[in-house]
Amino acid sequence: MDYTKIYRADLAKLFGPGEDVFAVVPYRLAIGAEPPPRTSEEVERGLRPLPRGLRRRVADLSTRERQRGNRTLLHRILDFDWPWNRVDVDEKISGTAVTGAAGSVGVRIADATRDRIRQFGVVTERRFVVVHQQAAAKFELVTEVPRADMVSAVRRGRLFQRGRVVIAFADGSSIAVNTGILLTGQARRLVTALSP
Repeated sequence: MDYTKIYRADLAKLFGPGEDVFAVVPYRLAIGAEPPPRTSEEVERGLRPLPRGLRRRVADLSTRERQRGNRTLLHRILDFDWPWNRVDVDEKISGTAVTGAAGSVGVRIADATRDRIRQFGVVTERRFVVVHQQAAAKFELVTEVPRADMVSAVRRGRLFQRGRVVIAFADGSSIAVNTGILLTGQARRLVTALSP
């Protein structure tokens, strides 16, 4: 199905005059290993709802346990270096969904688009845009990236993600987008539109 022909006129209203739409493809964040660990500020923000005394006790308890080495049998079994603890199964089967530091372009796009449905990736002459379809002919802008910030787009199919495209950005981050489960036509369309 050629979403570019179907939605070009409706998206032109959203973008305004002078910006030509090159490609419109289904967009979904690919399944895979998740973003990098959070910064200490983000972790601290997550603990803020706890009372200050409880936060201090949790930190003290984990420090004392590490110093004493006094762990339960269950902790010793789970912390043992089992072969399945050394391998990230998501990464081996599905690849990496997002790479980059907190606040990078790839992580920012992933956070904005993670839990939405009915999204489309739109490539214009100036930018790559993710839109959310609210109604048959009504779209809402979710996030955007200037084309100058994009380094490459390559199709990297995986199991049940044949339409998987990895987009790399100038800041070193990348994101994997799933445009189809079994067919690769939409992925090829996206890669072609993002080619220089």
